[in-house]
Amino acid sequence: MLYAAQIWLVHAIEQHSPVATLMRTHWAWPIAESLHFIGLSLLVGAIGSFDLRLLGVARRVPIAAMHRLVPWGILGFAINASTGLLFLLTEPDQYLYNPSFHFKVLALGIAGVNAGLFYATSYRQVFGASPSLDAPRRAKVIALVSLTAWITVIVCGRMLTFYRPGDCVGELGLLLTCTPR
Repeated sequence: MLYAAQIWLVHAIEQHSPVATLMRTHWAWPIAESLHFIGLSLLVGAIGSFDLRLLGVARRVPIAAMHRLVPWGILGFAINASTGLLFLLTEPDQYLYNPSFHFKVLALGIAGVNAGLFYATSYRQVFGASPSLDAPRRAKVIALVSLTAWITVIVCGRMLTFYRPGDCVGELGLLLTCTPR
């Protein structure tokens, strides 16, 4: 069933991609790659710094000061989501059949749920009436999960280029057969 859904989705994107022609021009892919790395730098630089501060690194810097970097991390995420979508819409078979992409999306989901968990459970404790120099244990666990998730996103994103599923053929409802490149 999963293979059939992947085949259907790849064919649907390939037939109706609004950006594939543009992305296959001489400079579009390299520009999008560069923007993707800039977004990654903003994201991991800001969120990673905040997570490290929650874990106790640079205790002299107030946690609230580090939290002011989070909007830069959100900007980086928006850049990465946009450029990542361009890549997916241009070469869907190289992503949708790729286990590295599956793990990357899983890690992105974990990072997103984890961020929501921080704001739902720990934000008030960290920034409450008497903010301390040390974050509560729950915030530290969330920061550790965040760092782990973002490192996993980076590693899986890098591994995308090393595992290329190649040409994958199949009919809906039949097994998917891929020939590696």
